[in-house]
Amino acid sequence: MTALAQRAARGTAATLLAQLARFVLQFGSVLVLARLLVPADFGIVAMVTAVIGIAEIFRDFGLSAAAIQAPELSREQRTNLFWANSVLGVACAFAAVALTPALVALYDEPRLGSVVPALAGVFVLSGLNSQYRASLTRDMRFGALAASDVIAQAVGAAVAIGLAWAGAGLWALVAQQLVVALTSLTVNAGNARWLPGRPVRGAPIRGFMRYGSGFLGAQSLMYATSNIDAVVVGAAWGKVEIGLYSRAYQLLMVPLNQINAPLTRVALPVLSRIQEDTARLARYVGRAQLVVCYVTTLVLAVAAALAEPLVHVLFGPGWEGVAPIFAILAIGGIFRAAASVAYWTYLARALTGAMFRLQLWTRPLMVAVIVAGTPWGGRGVATGVAIAYAGYWVASLVDVGRRTGIPVAPYFGKAIFALLAVAAPAASAAWGASLAVEGAPVRVLLGLAAAAGALGLLWLAVPAVRRDLAVLADFARQASRRAR
Repeated sequence: MTALAQRAARGTAATLLAQLARFVLQFGSVLVLARLLVPADFGIVAMVTAVIGIAEIFRDFGLSAAAIQAPELSREQRTNLFWANSVLGVACAFAAVALTPALVALYDEPRLGSVVPALAGVFVLSGLNSQYRASLTRDMRFGALAASDVIAQAVGAAVAIGLAWAGAGLWALVAQQLVVALTSLTVNAGNARWLPGRPVRGAPIRGFMRYGSGFLGAQSLMYATSNIDAVVVGAAWGKVEIGLYSRAYQLLMVPLNQINAPLTRVALPVLSRIQEDTARLARYVGRAQLVVCYVTTLVLAVAAALAEPLVHVLFGPGWEGVAPIFAILAIGGIFRAAASVAYWTYLARALTGAMFRLQLWTRPLMVAVIVAGTPWGGRGVATGVAIAYAGYWVASLVDVGRRTGIPVAPYFGKAIFALLAVAAPAASAAWGASLAVEGAPVRVLLGLAAAAGALGLLWLAVPAVRRDLAVLADFARQASRRAR
């Protein structure tokens, strides 16, 4: 492996280890909070984040990605980008507060009148944090970023559990988001070891703004698609149904965030450094996709097969309605993860305008498919989500291949092979084994063992699986050197 590939592997190792720690913290806090709070508490907070979360995209304006992708970045430009993100964060906080009466009317929930202004503070803290995170990512200081994420998650979980135990109700969830944002800012600022000065007129950032404008347009449409499901479920079916749906969605995002988020964090600075070498870029993207196909796809497929006992173990009684919603969302999550390949390529090649144009016609179609499932409640909306993301995966890969000249047929072939020949058999084995015993914990353990056994048999019987796993094993060996 080249030095850049080794650095990418080691960065992935550090980030994945941190994500594993976050996974434990998130699931631990979910287990405790689900027993201290009621579905309506989660539902009210979900109502807020589903609607005003769009402000988080405007707050960043794509300037973080622009700073990471740029071939050159001066200290003065970094300072100007810091102030741009900070001003945008404050503006978004004011906009969220101004939207409060409309949100109260939309959901007919008076408590939103105090929850929304409180959560608006997250935008200010995130705006201050944007360029610190971008600086650490650009310099490939993945260990520092990993430590920040783990510390912030741990402090936020501790505060939320303490407040929930004391009877604070939904305010425990509000405090958790604020504490995570504040802790992340504090740690990243200390690790970055630079302080912004005054804005500098001689350090233009127009190029960054052009990059960011395309990114902003694309991200806004992506966000609308990602959150329209929660909006329509909450508006049409009420706080209990959206409480169940939000738990299922969070359960989906845990594995997605643990795997795809660190891959994206590592992929963007690495791919940006080789953006002009199409052949080399295609090889690196293919290696990253292999991780998605064999890790994310396998995890989500098995989780969908074990949804019923898994939800019982994690959330306890009273949350049975989460299981079927989660199973459907997990299937859609497979295609959502696979679409990351196109996303990475767009950003690395500075094709944010092209990415925005793709969203202009694909996202409205996706929203229509998702909304069409509303009459059937959370399950119907989740089915629409799965169908929409499957179609988007196909469209995004075809478009990025046309614009970059990278052959994408191998990406389609590898993803379909991993889904049908690897993930589906493992998930089927897990589901069948879980039906043979009683008791949710035993069913989960036996299902996982059956999935592992199926994967082992595939390794023995299918040469293509052995080759793919050998590539992943080599990548893991390079990564483990950093871990040691």
